[in-house]
Amino acid sequence: MPVDYDPYSDAAMTDATGLYRDLRAEGCPHYMEKYDAWALARYADVKAVSLKGQCLDFTHGQTPGQVLLGEAVLESFSTKNGKEHRQWRGLIANDFTLAAVEAQKPRYRELARRLWSELRPSGRMDVYGDLANRFFCINAGHKLGLPADEAEKYRGLIDNLLHREKGQVGATSERNQQAFAQLTQELAAYIQKIRADPSLASGYTRIYMEAEIDGRKLTDDELLMYLITLMVVGSETTPMVIAAFFYYLDHHPAQKQAVLADHGLIRQAFLEAARFKQPSNMLARKALTDFEVGGRQIRQGQGILFLYASANRDETQFENADSFDIFRQDAEPNMTFGLGSHVCLGKHVGIEAGVIIIEEILKDISDYQIIHEEVVPAYGEHLAGFISMPMTFTLKA
Repeated sequence: MPVDYDPYSDAAMTDATGLYRDLRAEGCPHYMEKYDAWALARYADVKAVSLKGQCLDFTHGQTPGQVLLGEAVLESFSTKNGKEHRQWRGLIANDFTLAAVEAQKPRYRELARRLWSELRPSGRMDVYGDLANRFFCINAGHKLGLPADEAEKYRGLIDNLLHREKGQVGATSERNQQAFAQLTQELAAYIQKIRADPSLASGYTRIYMEAEIDGRKLTDDELLMYLITLMVVGSETTPMVIAAFFYYLDHHPAQKQAVLADHGLIRQAFLEAARFKQPSNMLARKALTDFEVGGRQIRQGQGILFLYASANRDETQFENADSFDIFRQDAEPNMTFGLGSHVCLGKHVGIEAGVIIIEEILKDISDYQIIHEEVVPAYGEHLAGFISMPMTFTLKA
């Protein structure tokens, strides 16, 4: 029987692992008549369509809400096609090369040490909320030229914008609407301030405020959307990977002890946590042209869900795909950072900074325990993972 799959069902928004397994078993892209859209669950299909950049239309957005429900699209390079995408992304792309990220690692380590030093004496922390999420929103704010306290406030509003209640479809709650209104009002006021005195702008904010491509500059509204987008993507997913790192190692004591004894295993354990609990559950596009994939015909204008979390559990790609195994030999390539022309710009930042945060913690502790009854899984259509990961830890003598 065909799988009854809706990305907004409670089952899908709670934990879609079983649904994704059933979708992959269908052996082809899954058509969702309700949305006139396709869900790609198999690794091969996600990869094939990701590499068909010329067949994809990014201008309708990249979240399921934007593509399936017609929610507002945030203006940024991620919502542009072809040359225009490359031009606007290219303004900051050099800052995300592996060499550029290597040069920034001392700053990452200093920030990680400072945040960790505030938590270390207590013997307890929420590694997601108290450390990882704070690190990445402060770092994203730094790159935008925003003070740390402002960046943390904006991230809190973004978290409220992404919050979903049981039964909610899309960003429709009063909590979502209030957060978006406050976020846009405060950033609009900030943009007015830096327009009046450009010397107050720095980082990526200044770059995009001053940029002119093909004779066009960003309007105030467009600049505002860029700021929101860059704050979201710069602080959204890696904290979830760090939370998953500690959670799944705690569930696999032998692997946990191996990592505690040999910090050279941190990177591969981090990457396995990202594969096993892919934080970008899905992204969405629309078809720009007709094309075929996996024996199904995709029509121009139809929506497409790229189910990355499913692709990363595909049994045909990964041996024992549903097992968390930091020693696996097939950890890469996977879909953690996407593929194709819109591959995640911050891939190297996420990996290098994530590993540094974990290194700073593990060099000071001999063991840790997750407080399982206080763990909070993410609930929603777009992200998957954990948004609270309380733990106790024992400092080295």
